[in-house]
Amino acid sequence: MVAWIIYFREAAEYNREYIKLYIETGARLGVDVRLIIAEDLKFGVKNNSYFILYRNEEIAYPDFAICRAIYPLMTRQLELMGIKVYNNSFVAEICNDKARTYQYLARTGIAMADTEFYKSFQLDDVLSDLNEARVIKAVGGHGGNQVFLVDPAVTEDKEIAETKKALSGSDLVVQPKIGNRNQDLRVYVIGKEIIAAVLRTARQGFKSNYSLGGEVALYELSKEEKELVKLIIDQFDFGLVGIDFIVADDGRLIFNEIEDVVGARMLYKCSDINIAEKYLRYIIDNLKA
Repeated sequence: MVAWIIYFREAAEYNREYIKLYIETGARLGVDVRLIIAEDLKFGVKNNSYFILYRNEEIAYPDFAICRAIYPLMTRQLELMGIKVYNNSFVAEICNDKARTYQYLARTGIAMADTEFYKSFQLDDVLSDLNEARVIKAVGGHGGNQVFLVDPAVTEDKEIAETKKALSGSDLVVQPKIGNRNQDLRVYVIGKEIIAAVLRTARQGFKSNYSLGGEVALYELSKEEKELVKLIIDQFDFGLVGIDFIVADDGRLIFNEIEDVVGARMLYKCSDINIAEKYLRYIIDNLKA
């Protein structure tokens, strides 16, 4: 069995140890995992048929692909060519856009922040119309990047200018800041199964991302919290994702976002769970089914 694991070049360098883990784990499980650099793929339609080349040459198709590049169009192309992709293109299209995620999940009735959606050209108007503190996010931001707390009473002009620069060209969501605990919870999910939950606490500021210095610890979900997570799981056909919640001052979980290309560093930091092996075993079983 052959698998592609697809990364953009810069991310592949940053995640080389994680990729190595997939390759080594795959070898033990009878899967030949091959790194594919997304920038080296050329794809489209020719004579009304789909095509894909790798480094300008034809390439044998894999039995499945693990897409670790945020590129829904490419994921859909692979699916149209008969290649099973994890995560699938629907997950990639919805979960890599915060506005589409909130819009899609609002029908479930889960707790989430009141959210306004804006196009990129409306950023100046959004900032000038603020009369209280708001969190402004790029719809495609990840890892805590392109997330800003703007309070017109205290935010300085220099910070406003930096916010404008960082969000330039990005569509936006605008929300109130929830609570003062500065904590969030990431729930790792494979298929329909909850694998683990990790609580993140900010050391400074309001962003608790591990990549930005947040403290992490395993967290035991209550029965009610598991039911909340499962309600979200039921709306998708997930491969591997991270479902993120903000922890309100009263301890309630407020839905925040779903990470399609979810990182695992903090999970390995605070547990001995081999998420790569669990994912590959799930995929093998899923393909057999």
